[in-house]
Order: sequence, then structure tokens, then C-alpha cells
Amino acid sequence: ILMIINVFTFNGNAQQVPVDPAFRIGKLDNGMTYYIRHNEEPKDRASFYIIQNVGALLENNNQNGLAHFLEHMLFLGTESYPEPGEYQSFIAQHGGNNNAWTGTEHSNYFFDIATELFSEALHRFSQFFICPTFNADLVERERHAIDSEYRLKISDDVRRCYQVHKETVNPAHPFSKFSVGNLETLHENPGESLRNEVKAFFEQHYSADKMALVIQSSWSLDEQEAIVKQFFAAINRHPVAPTGITVPLYRECDLRLRIQIQPIKELRRLSVSFAFPATDQYYQTKPLTYISHLLGYEGNGSLFAYLKRKGWISALSAGGGVSGSNFRDFQVNFSLTPEGLEHENEIIGHLFSFLKLIAEQGISDWRYTEKASLLNIMFQIQERQHPSDNVSHLSMNLLHYAPEDVLRGDYLMTGLDTDL
Repeated sequence: ILMIINVFTFNGNAQQVPVDPAFRIGKLDNGMTYYIRHNEEPKDRASFYIIQNVGALLENNNQNGLAHFLEHMLFLGTESYPEPGEYQSFIAQHGGNNNAWTGTEHSNYFFDIATELFSEALHRFSQFFICPTFNADLVERERHAIDSEYRLKISDDVRRCYQVHKETVNPAHPFSKFSVGNLETLHENPGESLRNEVKAFFEQHYSADKMALVIQSSWSLDEQEAIVKQFFAAINRHPVAPTGITVPLYRECDLRLRIQIQPIKELRRLSVSFAFPATDQYYQTKPLTYISHLLGYEGNGSLFAYLKRKGWISALSAGGGVSGSNFRDFQVNFSLTPEGLEHENEIIGHLFSFLKLIAEQGISDWRYTEKASLLNIMFQIQERQHPSDNVSHLSMNLLHYAPEDVLRGDYLMTGLDTDL
């Protein structure tokens, strides 16, 4: 597996679109943002998702995995519901689902359940952030649970590649941190208890104004808004220092590298990765989506057709890659044939030739309009998502789009900016 890294910068402007009346966005007095959506169907399910602007970014270097460990500990009892696992049992006993995950910059919690039990489930969940007990008797058990998660992924090629990526970027950037944690990193520091450390981390960083929640149910918007205010207004707002990332993901010495990874399973992939700053501000014009559209085209004259005809690749994708508040990777991935493995440099050369062709002949209104029209059609005819999938998707959109664009932001291409 190969990765070629470079960097480009650009500037541009965004436009506004109308607000959809089917949802409401507001902010509680404690600073928490909420997004509520009324759906007639399905009437029998309600879904909830909350994002906390806290992740591995805020951990001390000697406690990698502490944010993930905190996520686990919040599920183990509150003053209102002290029995460990009571929340999960309640959700499961009534046909619901729940889970959580922690990333570099955010922690995420979600559940869905029968609509008639939504209020009870939401009250239980809200107590995580109001009166958690951080059960001391279960600290050691959860350390081992996290270690088990870590060991489960050791043989996962996707996770292994992800970890190689972390270890080949700027070590001063929080993306480089080992965010999962294990028994080695989640240890007792001299004179301190791990429970006290995770409690202090919670009290320092889990602030209402750093949280956003999404609800989708058949309840009216007024009913949903009332329950949000009832259950979440009591979450504390702490004076939290700014947490923006100021160091770059890649230093000069981290760019233009050829990285080889030996996978566990049989895998032949060539990834060429271009390093950008954050690109969220361009979501309405989507310059990278347009370039992905041209690179990913598979018809006559395309890069894919040419390389496949040579017998070097079986698939090509463009546009994926990690992203964060100050970085965005743009990857072009080739699935190689055994013969293609012997022609890596030529494939890379043809990619750059095609990029040059795009720059010289591909930046045209009709091609942009074609892609924009396709996205508009996809928005109009998109299949109804499961409520839990939808609130997850919408909560992520809250991080990247203006409130009025949360529903449609993925599908906007409002005009070609040739210079951009």
C-alpha cells in the first residue's frame, strides 16, 4: 500500500439556501444547540443523537484513551439511576438500540426506542451529563473492556492502516494520538486514581455550550422542544478554554512520502493522498466533489478505463480521506491487479497527467451543472433512512454546515468557482 502526500490551498465563498420548515434549531440558556425534526413516519420510533466537542485532542499525552474511557464510564450509573447498565437494559428491553464512540475531536452518543418510551429513555440519558457517579468498583472492568476493543482491532487491516497514518503525521497534532486506549495507557499515575482523573476530565471539558443534540420523532416540534428544555437545561456550562488546533497535520518532512504497509489479508491498493486545510467553508460549491466526479468517471476516455484496459486496476475511487477542524485529506485509491502492482509509478504518472488534463480542459460549466443536477435529483429521490441513521447523519452535518443547510448540505452545488 502506497501513499503519496502533498499540499494545496485555496479560497472561496458560500451562498445561502432556504430553511426547511420540517425542523427547528435552537439553543438553550446553557448554550446547548438542539436540532429537532418532525417526521410522520415511522410513528413508532424515536431517535436521538448528541455530539460533545471533546475527544482525544484534549487528553494529556500520558493518558491516551482517557476520552474514550470517559465515554464508557458515563454508561455505568448516575445519581438518578445508580444501577450500572440500567440505561442499556431499559433500551434493550423495549426493542431499542444504543451506542457511542469517541474520535479525535468529538464524542458521540445515540439511541432509538419506541416512541411511547422516548421520554423515559431521554431522561435516563440526560443524567449522564448531569450527575454521573463514575462507579469506582467498575473502573478496572472498563479498563479491560477498552483493552479488549483495542486487541479486537489489531488484525483489522483498515484499523492498521489508520494507525500507520497516525504515526506518519506531525506528532504534535492530536490526530496522531492513540485514541482507543489499552491497559498500558490507561494506568494509575503516582498519587492519583484513574477514577479521579476521568471525573476531572469530565468536569473540565463536558460543557453544555460544547454540545449539540438531534431528535427525530413523530412528536410535534413544540413537544420535542419542550422535552429538550426539560431534560437538558440542567447540564452545566463550564468556562472552557478554546480548543482549536493550531499545529498543521503535516510538517514539511511529512509530505511527499512513499509509505508501504504489509497487510494481513491479501490486499493490493495504491492510495495517493493530497493534503488540504479544512474545506468545510466550500461545502456549497464543492470544488473537491467536482474533481472527484471527473476522476471517478468510468466511461470512454476516463483514467479508470485507460488503466483497466492496461490490466493494471480493477477499481478506482476519489475523494475519501480523513478530515478535521484544520485538515482534509483527498485520496485517490486504486485497487491493483497483480500486474498493476508492478506498474505503481506509471499509474501515479497517469494520475498526474489526468489531473493536468482536468486543469487544462475540465473546469467547465456544463460538467459542473451536470454533477449539480445529479445531486439535486439524488436529494429529491433519496430513500427514507432509518431514524437512527438519519439523526447520526444530521448531527454530523451540524458540525460542517450552516443550520439551514443541515438537510441538504451534502447535495448542494450552487455554482462553479473556476479560480477556486
